[in-house]
Amino acid sequence: MNDAFAPTFAPTTWRLRWAAALLAAVIGITAWPAHDATASETQAETEAEVPANSETGSGPALSTPVDPPRPAVPDLSGLRTALAEFQCAELEVAVGKDQRVAISGLTAGDTDPDSLALLAQDYITGQRAAVDIERASPALCEPLTLIGALRTSNAGLAAPVAIRLEGGIGMALHGGQDLAFDVAAPDFPAHLQVDYFTSDGDVIHLLPNPLEISGRVEAGAVRRLGERGAGGRFWSIGPPYGHELIVVIASPTPLFASPRPEAEPASSYLPALKQALDAAAPATVATARFLKTRAP
Repeated sequence: MNDAFAPTFAPTTWRLRWAAALLAAVIGITAWPAHDATASETQAETEAEVPANSETGSGPALSTPVDPPRPAVPDLSGLRTALAEFQCAELEVAVGKDQRVAISGLTAGDTDPDSLALLAQDYITGQRAAVDIERASPALCEPLTLIGALRTSNAGLAAPVAIRLEGGIGMALHGGQDLAFDVAAPDFPAHLQVDYFTSDGDVIHLLPNPLEISGRVEAGAVRRLGERGAGGRFWSIGPPYGHELIVVIASPTPLFASPRPEAEPASSYLPALKQALDAAAPATVATARFLKTRAP
């Protein structure tokens, strides 16, 4: 039965029963059988007499489902600060849809996944983080160690020197792809030293280079490297493939009085870099990014 007709039929049935009872009393019929409505019939009649609820009609209000409260997002600032202390690693932390904290990234050192999970548990009470990190060549730890203090100083700047690569931590480039990226200068005029440490132990000096002998940039400027047709050097990814590292150092004056060879063994360059950094101005800062190279 359509609920819209219920208010019409139910009162009519009640009036017919009341009239029959009155007639019996008038004509003296004492044996009129009493009809006690069962609980189910009474309930059905009561329900039939209640007008259907609608947006404009009257009647009992329908309860509105209440969404369960969302769990609070944990404060990750302390954990991020602690992860930044791992000089030979590039790590990021996030909260998944299941509200579980996840640590991911790359390390060239001896960073242990279990230690990272326990560290997260110390900062986020009662929760053990999911850890997924890749291991890069331990040889890449030495340049990262050399610039460790400079990276910390850079992180404290309002406008730090930054490498802008498409993709997240440990982004992958395939053989034949161009290596092109932007370097954002810090908040002071600087000279950039941009080095690319390969997976087989060499270093390529991307800036300065034979076509771009000056790495000077104005405060807050953005320098594009590796773009074809721009008049500067450009590079293509080739073998051997693996985890590699880009290091950018920004100093008030050039680190080296004379240009370095465009490519050289890292074992020859790192002692010279250490010497240059020891003599560098206090304002010198640095940053680094891992990336992966793969066969086409």
